[in-house]
Amino acid sequence: MITRKSISLLRASGRPSSVCWRCTTSLTTSRPLPVAHRIILPRQLHTTTTSNYATPLPLGGTVDGPPPDPPVPQPGYKTRSRLRQAAISKPLTERFWEDVHLKVVDGRYKILLDARSVKTSAKNELSVPVNKPLLAYALQVEWATMRNSKEALKSHFIPLTSLASRAIDLEIAERDQSPVEEVEVAEGEEDVMDVRSTREQITDFVMGYLDTDTVLMISPTRGGHMAAPGEQQLRDRQLEVAHDIIEWAQDSIPVPDGEGQLEFVLSDGDHGILPSSQSDRTKEVLRDMISKFSAWDLVGLECAVILSKSLLVGLRLVMENKKTADIRWDVEDAAKACNLETDYQVEQWGLVEDTHDVGHADLRRGLGAVVLLVSELDLPFPKQ
Repeated sequence: MITRKSISLLRASGRPSSVCWRCTTSLTTSRPLPVAHRIILPRQLHTTTTSNYATPLPLGGTVDGPPPDPPVPQPGYKTRSRLRQAAISKPLTERFWEDVHLKVVDGRYKILLDARSVKTSAKNELSVPVNKPLLAYALQVEWATMRNSKEALKSHFIPLTSLASRAIDLEIAERDQSPVEEVEVAEGEEDVMDVRSTREQITDFVMGYLDTDTVLMISPTRGGHMAAPGEQQLRDRQLEVAHDIIEWAQDSIPVPDGEGQLEFVLSDGDHGILPSSQSDRTKEVLRDMISKFSAWDLVGLECAVILSKSLLVGLRLVMENKKTADIRWDVEDAAKACNLETDYQVEQWGLVEDTHDVGHADLRRGLGAVVLLVSELDLPFPKQ
């Protein structure tokens, strides 16, 4: 214990020292005490400085004059209003043309950027026949909505221009009887030169989809739990669409006299999901009809087949929408026919954002471009 004498010695001493509680003698600080002999000073021996309290200022401030301006956000700072403004299309800037207009020259609509004509990849002028006014005005809108010249180099900004350019180049090449395209094709160890014309290449390409046509591929029979009571199974929907398109093909596709209707073989999933080879007669009739398409219809068919994975869907879309005044099978019908399985899975399991919704819109955008490319109107000849 600490005695009163030891405490009084600590208070009287001018320098710090250590006191042994046993002998009550002062020890020098250079000789530290053992841990057991150290003294814990009472709380009242510690001294602290006087607290300096803050001086409150008057509410009116200490500076005379008007209040300062409110803070202004930096240019890089994004507010909600600025984000909404960013979503709105900006005015047309950063491009070398001011206006896009149409001009009728020699029975064709020319798309002009101010006074400059748009060129195709083969350096031909971008122009469409006068019986395709819907395509001409759609091309005008496509170029008028561009914000800069760089967008003209991206195919997803100019889908109509890409299709029209391919059709124009093919049309001019066949009219001028230009040399056929030569493509080197590796076959085994030898390099064989492909000397087919562009028309033959497109025809062979789309005919390759017939044996694996999406419409002719039928899913196997499944349990009733895959659909709600009263709803059709995927197989039932596919059979309904397939029979409808086959019936249209038999009634609409011309065949030589006395040879009867075309026959199509379905690939039944109950016997295995394998391609079903169509008859040679069916292939010959379809190939002969496709080879006689105009350049515009042929390019439109090529695009429709690539998007729908179906030759029959592409043929019906092109042939049914060629005459705009009598449309009985439109873009929505074609999209549903070639996308049955995906739509059914979405109904069962839900939609995947940024995947199913994007594919849904992109399919209809592409098929709509095909309809504009092949559609024709019988209108009075416009003034030049």
